[in-house]
Amino acid sequence: MRRPIVPFLTPPEAAVSHGGWLLRSGEEDIPLPTEVPHWDYQTTLQLAAPVSVDRRTVTEVCHLDRESGLAVLVMVKSSHTNAEILAARLELPMADTYDLAVELQLDGPELGGRLTLTTLLVVTEPKPLDRLAPQHPGSIIWRTSHWTDLEGVGTQFPTDTVDFAAAGMDPDAGWQFRIDLADPDARFMAAARLTLNSGHPAIVRLLAGAKDAGTEQLLRTLNWDITRQMVFAGLDSDDVVGLEIDHDATSVAAVLRNLLGRIWPTVSTATLREWRRSDPSRIEIHLQHNVKLVK
Repeated sequence: MRRPIVPFLTPPEAAVSHGGWLLRSGEEDIPLPTEVPHWDYQTTLQLAAPVSVDRRTVTEVCHLDRESGLAVLVMVKSSHTNAEILAARLELPMADTYDLAVELQLDGPELGGRLTLTTLLVVTEPKPLDRLAPQHPGSIIWRTSHWTDLEGVGTQFPTDTVDFAAAGMDPDAGWQFRIDLADPDARFMAAARLTLNSGHPAIVRLLAGAKDAGTEQLLRTLNWDITRQMVFAGLDSDDVVGLEIDHDATSVAAVLRNLLGRIWPTVSTATLREWRRSDPSRIEIHLQHNVKLVK
Protein backbone atom coordinates (compact mmCIF):
# COMPACT_ATOMS: atom_id res chain seq x y z
CA MET A 1 0.00 0.00 0.00
CA ARG A 2 1.30 3.44 -0.84
CA ARG A 3 1.77 5.70 2.14
CA PRO A 4 1.53 9.47 1.79
CA ILE A 5 4.75 11.36 2.53
CA VAL A 6 4.02 13.94 5.22
CA PRO A 7 6.13 16.99 6.10
CA PHE A 8 6.37 16.12 9.79
CA LEU A 9 7.52 13.36 12.11
CA THR A 10 5.34 10.28 12.59
CA PRO A 11 5.43 7.62 15.33
CA PRO A 12 6.98 4.15 14.94
CA GLU A 13 4.60 1.34 14.04
CA ALA A 14 4.98 -0.19 17.51
CA ALA A 15 3.50 2.92 19.16
CA VAL A 16 0.02 2.27 17.74
CA SER A 17 -1.62 -1.12 17.27
CA HIS A 18 -4.92 -2.22 15.75
CA GLY A 19 -6.25 -5.62 16.80
CA GLY A 20 -8.41 -6.13 13.72
CA TRP A 21 -12.14 -5.70 13.24
CA LEU A 22 -14.68 -8.12 14.68
CA LEU A 23 -18.10 -8.61 13.12
CA ARG A 24 -20.81 -8.91 15.74
CA SER A 25 -23.51 -11.40 14.84
CA GLY A 26 -25.93 -12.42 17.57
CA GLU A 27 -23.94 -13.58 20.57
CA GLU A 28 -20.81 -14.41 18.58
CA ASP A 29 -18.03 -12.06 17.46
CA ILE A 30 -16.01 -13.27 14.47
CA PRO A 31 -13.03 -11.70 12.68
CA LEU A 32 -14.29 -9.53 9.83
CA PRO A 33 -14.17 -11.79 6.76
CA THR A 34 -13.08 -10.67 3.31
CA GLU A 35 -16.66 -11.32 2.19
CA VAL A 36 -19.91 -10.82 4.11
CA PRO A 37 -22.34 -13.20 2.33
CA HIS A 38 -26.04 -12.52 1.81
CA TRP A 39 -25.74 -8.88 2.88
CA ASP A 40 -28.58 -6.53 1.94
CA TYR A 41 -29.63 -2.95 2.53
CA GLN A 42 -31.70 -3.94 5.54
CA THR A 43 -28.55 -5.14 7.34
CA THR A 44 -26.91 -3.02 10.03
CA LEU A 45 -23.27 -3.96 10.46
CA GLN A 46 -21.96 -3.92 14.01
CA LEU A 47 -18.17 -3.88 14.24
CA ALA A 48 -15.67 -3.62 17.06
CA ALA A 49 -11.89 -3.35 17.24
CA PRO A 50 -9.25 -2.88 19.96
CA VAL A 51 -6.80 -0.03 19.34
CA SER A 52 -3.84 0.72 21.61
CA VAL A 53 -1.87 3.97 21.62
CA ASP A 54 1.40 4.66 23.44
CA ARG A 55 0.86 8.40 23.94
CA ARG A 56 4.25 8.95 25.54
CA THR A 57 6.13 7.45 22.59
CA VAL A 58 3.90 9.17 20.02
CA THR A 59 4.40 12.63 21.48
CA GLU A 60 8.13 12.18 22.13
CA VAL A 61 8.93 10.83 18.66
CA CYS A 62 6.74 13.43 16.93
CA HIS A 63 8.26 16.31 18.98
CA LEU A 64 4.88 17.22 20.44
CA ASP A 65 4.16 18.50 23.90
CA ARG A 66 2.61 15.71 25.94
CA GLU A 67 -0.54 17.83 26.41
CA SER A 68 -1.24 17.87 22.67
CA GLY A 69 -4.70 16.62 21.73
CA LEU A 70 -4.87 13.25 19.96
CA ALA A 71 -7.86 11.33 18.62
CA VAL A 72 -8.55 8.03 16.89
CA LEU A 73 -10.88 8.39 13.90
CA VAL A 74 -12.48 5.71 11.74
CA MET A 75 -13.46 6.58 8.17
CA VAL A 76 -15.72 4.20 6.26
CA LYS A 77 -16.00 4.25 2.47
CA SER A 78 -18.39 2.29 0.24
CA SER A 79 -17.49 1.57 -3.38
CA HIS A 80 -21.12 1.33 -4.57
CA THR A 81 -22.56 4.44 -2.95
CA ASN A 82 -19.32 6.48 -2.85
CA ALA A 83 -20.32 7.42 0.67
CA GLU A 84 -17.46 8.34 2.99
CA ILE A 85 -18.51 8.39 6.62
CA LEU A 86 -16.80 9.51 9.81
CA ALA A 87 -17.95 6.47 11.77
CA ALA A 88 -16.11 7.07 15.05
CA ARG A 89 -14.03 9.66 16.86
CA LEU A 90 -12.44 8.88 20.21
CA GLU A 91 -10.34 11.46 22.05
CA LEU A 92 -7.24 10.08 23.76
CA PRO A 93 -6.90 10.78 27.48
CA MET A 94 -3.59 11.97 28.90
CA ALA A 95 -2.46 8.51 30.12
CA ASP A 96 0.93 7.23 28.97
CA THR A 97 -0.75 4.31 27.17
CA TYR A 98 -4.39 3.76 26.43
CA ASP A 99 -6.45 0.86 25.10
CA LEU A 100 -9.54 1.86 23.12
CA ALA A 101 -12.56 -0.27 22.34
CA VAL A 102 -13.76 1.14 19.02
CA GLU A 103 -17.36 0.22 18.17
CA LEU A 104 -19.24 1.01 14.95
CA GLN A 105 -22.83 0.62 13.81
CA LEU A 106 -23.14 1.04 10.04
CA ASP A 107 -26.57 1.38 8.43
CA GLY A 108 -27.17 -0.61 5.25
CA PRO A 109 -28.55 2.14 2.96
CA GLU A 110 -25.18 3.93 3.06
CA LEU A 111 -23.16 0.83 2.12
CA GLY A 112 -22.65 -1.67 -0.68
CA GLY A 113 -19.80 -3.27 -2.59
CA ARG A 114 -16.32 -3.01 -1.10
CA LEU A 115 -16.33 -1.51 2.38
CA THR A 116 -13.03 0.08 3.41
CA LEU A 117 -12.42 0.98 7.05
CA THR A 118 -9.51 3.36 7.64
CA THR A 119 -8.39 3.95 11.22
CA LEU A 120 -6.44 7.17 11.79
CA LEU A 121 -4.49 8.72 14.64
CA VAL A 122 -4.93 12.47 14.31
CA VAL A 123 -3.42 15.44 16.12
CA THR A 124 -6.42 17.55 17.08
CA GLU A 125 -4.68 20.21 19.18
CA PRO A 126 -0.99 20.27 18.26
CA LYS A 127 1.53 21.84 20.62
CA PRO A 128 4.71 21.45 18.55
CA LEU A 129 8.10 21.62 20.21
CA ASP A 130 9.86 22.43 16.94
CA ARG A 131 9.24 22.68 13.20
CA LEU A 132 9.62 18.93 12.69
CA ALA A 133 6.43 18.31 14.66
CA PRO A 134 2.90 18.33 13.18
CA GLN A 135 1.81 21.97 13.14
CA HIS A 136 -1.88 21.93 12.22
CA PRO A 137 -5.07 20.44 13.69
CA GLY A 138 -6.14 17.40 11.71
CA SER A 139 -2.61 16.21 10.92
CA ILE A 140 -2.71 12.44 10.36
CA ILE A 141 0.29 10.77 11.99
CA TRP A 142 -0.75 7.09 11.66
CA ARG A 143 -3.24 5.08 9.62
CA THR A 144 -4.22 1.53 8.76
CA SER A 145 -6.96 0.14 6.50
CA HIS A 146 -9.11 -2.98 6.44
CA TRP A 147 -11.74 -3.99 3.89
CA THR A 148 -14.53 -6.45 3.24
CA ASP A 149 -16.79 -7.12 0.26
CA LEU A 150 -20.51 -7.00 1.01
CA GLU A 151 -21.94 -9.83 -1.07
CA GLY A 152 -25.43 -10.94 -2.06
CA VAL A 153 -28.30 -9.46 -4.04
CA GLY A 154 -28.50 -6.51 -1.68
CA THR A 155 -25.16 -5.18 -2.92
CA GLN A 156 -26.58 -4.59 -6.39
CA PHE A 157 -29.44 -2.19 -5.73
CA PRO A 158 -31.48 -0.48 -3.01
CA THR A 159 -33.79 -2.75 -1.03
CA ASP A 160 -36.86 -1.87 1.01
CA THR A 161 -39.64 -3.74 2.79
CA VAL A 162 -43.42 -3.52 2.44
CA ASP A 163 -46.23 -5.60 3.91
CA PHE A 164 -47.69 -6.88 0.63
CA ALA A 165 -51.11 -7.59 2.17
CA ALA A 166 -51.43 -4.01 3.46
CA ALA A 167 -50.27 -2.67 0.09
CA GLY A 168 -52.90 -4.65 -1.83
CA MET A 169 -50.32 -7.05 -3.32
CA ASP A 170 -50.21 -10.85 -3.25
CA PRO A 171 -49.56 -11.64 0.45
CA ASP A 172 -48.00 -15.02 -0.38
CA ALA A 173 -45.31 -13.54 -2.65
CA GLY A 174 -41.87 -13.01 -1.16
CA TRP A 175 -40.51 -10.07 -3.16
CA GLN A 176 -40.88 -7.76 -6.11
CA PHE A 177 -37.96 -6.71 -8.29
CA ARG A 178 -38.25 -3.73 -10.60
CA ILE A 179 -35.77 -2.46 -13.15
CA ASP A 180 -36.46 0.58 -15.34
CA LEU A 181 -34.72 0.66 -18.73
CA ALA A 182 -36.64 3.69 -20.06
CA ASP A 183 -33.41 5.65 -19.75
CA PRO A 184 -30.52 3.23 -20.42
CA ASP A 185 -28.01 5.86 -19.31
CA ALA A 186 -29.64 6.29 -15.90
CA ARG A 187 -27.59 5.24 -12.90
CA PHE A 188 -28.27 1.60 -12.12
CA MET A 189 -28.71 2.25 -8.40
CA ALA A 190 -31.58 4.61 -9.25
CA ALA A 191 -33.19 2.31 -11.83
CA ALA A 192 -33.43 -0.93 -9.86
CA ARG A 193 -35.16 -1.73 -6.59
CA LEU A 194 -35.93 -4.86 -4.62
CA THR A 195 -38.96 -4.85 -2.31
CA LEU A 196 -39.28 -7.63 0.25
CA ASN A 197 -42.63 -8.71 1.71
CA SER A 198 -42.32 -7.93 5.41
CA GLY A 199 -45.65 -9.67 6.00
CA HIS A 200 -44.36 -13.09 4.94
CA PRO A 201 -42.99 -15.25 7.79
CA ALA A 202 -40.09 -16.59 5.68
CA ILE A 203 -39.02 -13.05 4.74
CA VAL A 204 -39.29 -11.99 8.38
CA ARG A 205 -36.87 -14.78 9.32
CA LEU A 206 -34.58 -13.72 6.48
CA LEU A 207 -34.54 -10.10 7.66
CA ALA A 208 -33.90 -11.24 11.21
CA GLY A 209 -30.70 -12.96 10.06
CA ALA A 210 -31.88 -16.56 10.45
CA LYS A 211 -29.25 -19.18 9.56
CA ASP A 212 -31.47 -22.24 9.03
CA ALA A 213 -31.42 -24.35 5.86
CA GLY A 214 -34.76 -22.97 4.68
CA THR A 215 -33.53 -19.38 4.85
CA GLU A 216 -30.30 -20.29 3.04
CA GLN A 217 -32.33 -21.85 0.23
CA LEU A 218 -34.60 -18.79 0.15
CA LEU A 219 -31.53 -16.57 -0.34
CA ARG A 220 -30.31 -18.73 -3.21
CA THR A 221 -33.76 -18.62 -4.81
CA LEU A 222 -33.92 -14.86 -4.40
CA ASN A 223 -30.50 -14.45 -5.99
CA TRP A 224 -31.46 -16.76 -8.87
CA ASP A 225 -34.75 -14.98 -9.55
CA ILE A 226 -33.24 -11.49 -9.59
CA THR A 227 -30.27 -12.56 -11.70
CA ARG A 228 -32.72 -14.22 -14.12
CA GLN A 229 -34.86 -11.09 -14.38
CA MET A 230 -31.77 -8.93 -14.97
CA VAL A 231 -30.48 -11.30 -17.68
CA PHE A 232 -33.79 -11.34 -19.54
CA ALA A 233 -34.19 -7.57 -19.23
CA GLY A 234 -30.73 -7.16 -20.71
CA LEU A 235 -31.32 -9.57 -23.59
CA ASP A 236 -34.63 -7.88 -24.44
CA SER A 237 -32.96 -4.45 -24.68
CA ASP A 238 -31.23 -3.30 -27.89
CA ASP A 239 -29.42 -0.67 -25.81
CA VAL A 240 -27.86 -3.37 -23.63
CA VAL A 241 -26.83 -5.92 -26.26
CA GLY A 242 -25.26 -3.20 -28.41
CA LEU A 243 -22.79 -2.17 -25.69
CA GLU A 244 -19.22 -3.27 -25.11
CA ILE A 245 -18.29 -4.48 -21.64
CA ASP A 246 -17.13 -1.65 -19.39
CA HIS A 247 -16.56 -2.72 -15.79
CA ASP A 248 -16.27 0.88 -14.60
CA ALA A 249 -19.59 2.04 -16.07
CA THR A 250 -22.54 2.53 -13.69
CA SER A 251 -25.49 3.04 -16.06
CA VAL A 252 -28.33 0.54 -15.97
CA ALA A 253 -27.59 -0.65 -19.52
CA ALA A 254 -23.87 -1.06 -18.80
CA VAL A 255 -24.47 -2.99 -15.57
CA LEU A 256 -26.77 -5.44 -17.37
CA ARG A 257 -24.26 -5.83 -20.20
CA ASN A 258 -21.50 -6.52 -17.68
CA LEU A 259 -23.70 -9.12 -15.99
CA LEU A 260 -24.20 -10.97 -19.30
CA GLY A 261 -20.46 -10.90 -19.87
CA ARG A 262 -19.72 -12.24 -16.41
CA ILE A 263 -22.15 -15.17 -16.71
CA TRP A 264 -21.27 -15.97 -20.36
CA PRO A 265 -17.73 -14.61 -20.86
CA THR A 266 -17.18 -16.40 -24.20
CA VAL A 267 -20.67 -16.07 -25.72
CA SER A 268 -21.80 -13.09 -27.81
CA THR A 269 -25.01 -11.23 -27.04
CA ALA A 270 -26.28 -12.18 -30.52
CA THR A 271 -25.90 -15.87 -29.64
CA LEU A 272 -27.55 -15.35 -26.26
CA ARG A 273 -30.50 -13.66 -27.95
CA GLU A 274 -30.84 -16.59 -30.33
CA TRP A 275 -30.82 -19.01 -27.41
CA ARG A 276 -33.47 -16.90 -25.69
CA ARG A 277 -35.67 -17.19 -28.77
CA SER A 278 -35.08 -20.80 -29.83
CA ASP A 279 -33.81 -22.65 -26.74
CA PRO A 280 -34.59 -20.68 -23.54
CA SER A 281 -33.99 -23.76 -21.36
CA ARG A 282 -30.29 -23.49 -22.24
CA ILE A 283 -30.17 -20.10 -20.53
CA GLU A 284 -32.27 -21.26 -17.58
CA ILE A 285 -30.06 -24.27 -16.87
CA HIS A 286 -26.87 -22.22 -16.97
CA LEU A 287 -28.37 -19.62 -14.64
CA GLN A 288 -29.29 -22.30 -12.10
CA HIS A 289 -25.68 -23.50 -12.22
CA ASN A 290 -24.18 -20.01 -12.14
CA VAL A 291 -26.02 -18.88 -8.99
CA LYS A 292 -25.75 -22.32 -7.33
CA LEU A 293 -29.52 -22.53 -6.95
CA VAL A 294 -29.44 -26.19 -5.87
CA LYS A 295 -26.95 -26.94 -3.12
